[in-house]
Amino acid sequence: MTDDELPALIWRVDRALGGHNFNRAWQIVTGRGESDLGGDGWLEVVHPEDRKAFAFLRNPSPDPAASSLDIRIQDQDGRHCWFLVNCGGGAESPGRAFVALPIDARKSAESARERELADVRAMLDNAPTMMWRTTASGEMDYANDRYLKAWRQKWDLIKGWGWKNSVHPEDRDGIVNYWTVHRLTDGDGTYEFRAGTPDSGYRWYLSVCTARRDVDGNVLQWYGATFDIEARKQAEERLRRSEAFLRQGQTISKTGSVGANLVTNEHYWSEETYRILELDQSVAPGFDAYLQRVHPDDLKQVLSAFEHIKRSGGGIEFEHRLAMSDGRVKHLRIRVNPAQPGNDRMNPIGVIMDVTAAKVAEEEMHRAQEDLTRVARIATMAELTASIAHEINQPLAGILTNSEASLRWINRPEPDIAEAREAIERTVVGARRASEVVRQLRALFSRKDPHPIQIDLGDLVRSTLPLMRSHVSQHKGSVSVDLAADLPLVFADPVQIQQIIINLVMNGLQAPGKEGAGRRLVIETSHVADEVTLSVTDDGLGVDEKDLVHIFEPFFSTKTEGMGMGLSICRSIVEARGGRIFVRNNRSSGATIGFTLPVERPN
Repeated sequence: MTDDELPALIWRVDRALGGHNFNRAWQIVTGRGESDLGGDGWLEVVHPEDRKAFAFLRNPSPDPAASSLDIRIQDQDGRHCWFLVNCGGGAESPGRAFVALPIDARKSAESARERELADVRAMLDNAPTMMWRTTASGEMDYANDRYLKAWRQKWDLIKGWGWKNSVHPEDRDGIVNYWTVHRLTDGDGTYEFRAGTPDSGYRWYLSVCTARRDVDGNVLQWYGATFDIEARKQAEERLRRSEAFLRQGQTISKTGSVGANLVTNEHYWSEETYRILELDQSVAPGFDAYLQRVHPDDLKQVLSAFEHIKRSGGGIEFEHRLAMSDGRVKHLRIRVNPAQPGNDRMNPIGVIMDVTAAKVAEEEMHRAQEDLTRVARIATMAELTASIAHEINQPLAGILTNSEASLRWINRPEPDIAEAREAIERTVVGARRASEVVRQLRALFSRKDPHPIQIDLGDLVRSTLPLMRSHVSQHKGSVSVDLAADLPLVFADPVQIQQIIINLVMNGLQAPGKEGAGRRLVIETSHVADEVTLSVTDDGLGVDEKDLVHIFEPFFSTKTEGMGMGLSICRSIVEARGGRIFVRNNRSSGATIGFTLPVERPN
């Protein structure tokens, strides 16, 4: 292979001729030919800062030894590229032979490494913590600027084992002994200590370290970081004091905690204590601040209790009142535990409990106890009697009416057996219904579950209306129905739902209206989403707005002769099946009352 075929720059330099024999690579790289490069022309493409590297060629007796140079040569685009130049020749050679290989990639990598090392040095010096390094034997050989500034020391004073002189005297032997032993291991280390100077004071620090190892696992160096934990240590101390009395306070009761040092007269109050006393937390805790809230009538008692605590540090329990600035009175129960040995000077610790609500409730309970007992007994019997009377009255009235009608049909000159039979059949139906009502009421009051089944509200309306025929006629009323087709089934007790329908119809017939005018009722059923609705609408005067919120309450009635149990029982039945009952006044006249039941199947 000839010189022109090689990618390297090849040329010779003689003292007499200068540069000559430039291979073709020179023209490819620099864009210059033999005529431009000959003599000293080739030096023009060498970077000015690198030309002095070839000064040895001008010496009368140049060093014949071979050498290597890193230089920059300008290419035909004007960019300087790095080359590694190997210079050959000897004492008997008339000149020197040079071979230049491109090393731009190597130089770029070296520059990148230098920048990276510079970044690492800058990071170590500017890291927001103190960083250091020691030899495998434990002698410090590096510390960053933050370390030196924090400890207010110079490198010459802390290198090696000099760092230990900045450690607090009480902690010095401990950390030195720890480090002496730990450096013989290969695990991570951690140690808390105080460092500083007697003049500037000492702060708490935490040092951690980890080993750098060779491929065989041998420790080469130790890398470490030191953190300022003074704020954490102060917080831990405050927390430790707080927990000392809070733990005992919580053992007694989950209320405000208090503590006192009877020697230094220092007091400690929890946030709950401030809240109970209604004092701002800027108020210094103490006996004087507490006494400002004590009720005047209880002041002597509280002072006596405080004197007992101050004198003996013993435990005590008592109650007293607070007089608040707005005239309110609070009742407190105070419990104080006696001072315990080794309690870190916390001495007496106690709790204050706001028992105002309990005191008020206790007083009201005493006042109402006698009346409550009597009312509860009467209400139980009255509810049972009223429910039976209300629910039985309707079928009994129907039985009486139908019985009288059957007698009239039989007593005619020509007895109408068909009509009499029909009246007697209605009597039997009414008697059975009365029997079912009694059974259901007994089940209700004995807490026995009804017997729900799947029912069609439309069918139930159709079977119920014939039982109401005489009552509708008596009130000169009329009932029309608007029953939705394909109504989903609901799961309920049919007797209970029939009771509701009868109650709603009776309320509609008895609703106040114009003098002498009969009632016109409309019974509707509908289905929306997973609910079936049944409503009864009348054309009366409606319900007074103030009565709407009370209409379903027990013993509430808008009728003089009413007992106020019907709608209350209706609500109980509906809500027991997961439904709801409602009432509203119509825009034109009258009111609409009804209920919804969920569409569901039995489990």
